[in-house]
Amino acid sequence: MVLIQVSDDLQRWTTTWRFDAGGTCRQTIVTQSLAEGFPRTSERSCTFLTSESSVAITYADGAMVTFDFSFAGFSPDRLVLDGNEYQRLG
Repeated sequence: MVLIQVSDDLQRWTTTWRFDAGGTCRQTIVTQSLAEGFPRTSERSCTFLTSESSVAITYADGAMVTFDFSFAGFSPDRLVLDGNEYQRLG
């Protein structure tokens, strides 16, 4: 979760990544605006390829991004993408 100040608003962004063994993924971002008072959800389907220390994501719309990745504390339940840590969900 990230808190962001935008003009006269405070927003909470929660990002969830789902990666499967077949090379597909999904990014879900829930944005909660204090000014609006309700959440907005966006989802993007993607595929991914990993190398030794990076993951290349290709979204369904063709956009591409590469993240450095590691596992915090050598735990497979704590993925770090470009310095942002994500916890494995049940």
